[in-house]
Amino acid sequence: MKQPPFVSIYIWLIDNIEKLGITTFSASQDVPKQMPVCRVQVISSDATNAFSNGRQYTYTFQIDVVDAQNKLQRSLTNAYKIMQLCREVSVEGYAVGHDEPSLTSAVDSSTNQILNRQIIRINYNAIETTAF
Repeated sequence: MKQPPFVSIYIWLIDNIEKLGITTFSASQDVPKQMPVCRVQVISSDATNAFSNGRQYTYTFQIDVVDAQNKLQRSLTNAYKIMQLCREVSVEGYAVGHDEPSLTSAVDSSTNQILNRQIIRINYNAIETTAF
């Protein structure tokens, strides 16, 4: 049985972000101590029966690039590299399209240390290739 496309997108993003040397974690895991790190999560998903023989899926992903207080340049550079990766996602069995990734910078003081956060959001559309 074929896995849903959001799982494949999620795994693709994690594998390729880690190839950049950035540790990834999910929303339910503690933030790793070694910076930089990256949290990848699916914010929303929707499926439609837009085609008679296939489904269309829409997913919003959020990727938080987290780095130390004095590492803004590294944080922005890593966010840029990850935004490039977001544009390259491919999933076997699906035609995958996407919006342009958006980037928001923030200072996170919710922990005992101040952190730089670069928040990337991107919407993916995946259509089963059998629909064509």
